[in-house]
Amino acid sequence: MLQWKIFMVMALIGHILCGISDGFLTYAPNGKVDLTNFKDYEKSKVAFHGMPLKNLSVAMLLGVCAMTLEIFGYIALCDWMQQYSETYYLIMLISTLVMFINLALHHLFCCLVEWFFVKLNLTEEALHAVWDFFKTTCYTMYLGYLGMLVFAAAFFIAVVTGKTSLPAWACIFNLLPLAIVILPTKLPAKANVIGVIMFAGLLFLI
Repeated sequence: MLQWKIFMVMALIGHILCGISDGFLTYAPNGKVDLTNFKDYEKSKVAFHGMPLKNLSVAMLLGVCAMTLEIFGYIALCDWMQQYSETYYLIMLISTLVMFINLALHHLFCCLVEWFFVKLNLTEEALHAVWDFFKTTCYTMYLGYLGMLVFAAAFFIAVVTGKTSLPAWACIFNLLPLAIVILPTKLPAKANVIGVIMFAGLLFLI
């Protein structure tokens, strides 16, 4: 159906834009920001020195717009699945909603954490405050990735077990196997690279 393909193209574009948004968050004038050491004040103070607030504002807006585009593609996959299995359709639909509601919030929270740290002049007190904020809101990240995992697993199983019209080998165009290959690499915006590859492949199969 043409509508499914249009929505998948929207998702593909959304993942590209979301990758760009991640770049605004993780690259400062001093180079790449190591967010794993964010709570280390001395490292964060140096890493975020000179970070333009407008970059973080753009990251917020661009990320939300990107995820809005992305959800159309995931909903299209759910809609496509419904003709084969009502059970897998419902699992994928619910997990899509859980994934995007929580990951959109998580993206905003991450942007706000960096924005306020920079806005408050990179002080140690500011870092403690935004880190506490992040710790109290990080459940959105866990819920979002749980939703993503359930969606990917359901889609993978449905394809591999022959529930759909896709050949079993088409299961490679899925978040799970692509993550196994791409996550160990040094590619930037890995999650979005995975999303782009998945939708690019499915465009020719569905």
